Amino acid sequence: MTISIIAVLLGILIPTLPRVLDTAHRTACQANLRSHWQACTMHLHDHDDKFPVARYMGKPWLSGDPNPPINEALADYMGDADSGAWRCPGDSDIFGYPYEEDGEERFGQSSYTYSAALSGETIENTFFVRFLRFQPDEIPVLRDFDGGSFETIEGEEVVADFFHSERNILFADGHVGIE
Repeated sequence: MTISIIAVLLGILIPTLPRVLDTAHRTACQANLRSHWQACTMHLHDHDDKFPVARYMGKPWLSGDPNPPINEALADYMGDADSGAWRCPGDSDIFGYPYEEDGEERFGQSSYTYSAALSGETIENTFFVRFLRFQPDEIPVLRDFDGGSFETIEGEEVVADFFHSERNILFADGHVGIE
């Protein structure tokens, strides 16, 4: 009898586990993005309301932009990129991706991409406001680096699975939404 009850309970619970796990990963990822907004806000206050100068994607990803990745641009406010705040718990492809630089093995250090159109601009001078007439709650700052095909600096193509059922986005008013 006890085994039958346990079997029924397992039959009910097991199908819900992937959804519960996705929700947990998405919630932790959203908390990371809120921390990034706090760091970005401190940067804005210290730099005449200008967003960090940073590239769209960090190394080893091909971006053609000589600026540092966002995790390095905000390092004074968030600490070392290895702290875990730059890793989405659902990311198994991007964060930690190995590459070589200057003869040393290194690893990618962010699960998030940055809207480089904000780079070095005040909110009023961004492309989003001047040409698209977006309000801060519509302007993406960071988003999950998931669900796509990305090229490394060495020309290797990496396909990343979606981290979540819905992509997390940090907006310029500080809220985290989904796509």
